Amino acid sequence: MKKIIYLILFLLLLTGCSITKVQEESFDYMINTVIYQENNLANTVFEGYKFYLPRGTMVNEKKEYNLEIIDKKNTYYLYVDTIGYYYKTKIEHQVDNQIFYSKTLNHNDKYGYVDVSKIENKYFLEVMYNYAKIEAYVEDENLNDAFLNICYILSTINYNDSAIKYRLSNRVLETTTEEFDIFKSKKDDDNFLKYVEQFDKYEGSSNKNDKDIIDTDEK
Repeated sequence: MKKIIYLILFLLLLTGCSITKVQEESFDYMINTVIYQENNLANTVFEGYKFYLPRGTMVNEKKEYNLEIIDKKNTYYLYVDTIGYYYKTKIEHQVDNQIFYSKTLNHNDKYGYVDVSKIENKYFLEVMYNYAKIEAYVEDENLNDAFLNICYILSTINYNDSAIKYRLSNRVLETTTEEFDIFKSKKDDDNFLKYVEQFDKYEGSSNKNDKDIIDTDEK
């Protein structure tokens, strides 16, 4: 009898519906236990903000408030909107039940969203939280690890109000929202598939030398 039960459970797990359900529960768990976890971890500091870079990841390139972060298998693009943070811009996000996973984030006055779109055998992740957004385009086997790294980074974003105010008062800080709107999900863009194709080519063409990598102290 036990063998029959195990076989039934195994067959259920092979179905797409069950796999999706398990994945949703896994994402929900990481959101509740990592993104929504208040902590002050930080091993990477830039002007106006700091965050925790998980073990095995590093900053590969920095341009203004945009960062390219890499690990052995994935590339992550982090966009930080310090102006949105300073003026406490509100966001609106509609859950999309037509994509692989979609969720609105709201915890302790921090807002955001998760949109994960499946494109053939890969996944395009868009996770925005606390005025920062990370995008990644990953293989199926790397999905959970990539999402966990994203959760750790975004959950530890902390802003330096004095530094941001100083740059604003001296008109040094330039808005990034004109170039990149972190409040808008790429899936809503008419050129979404074209964008993902370009994203994939850019990711694959990234071949930085060691001297180009921005090293950070890991704690």
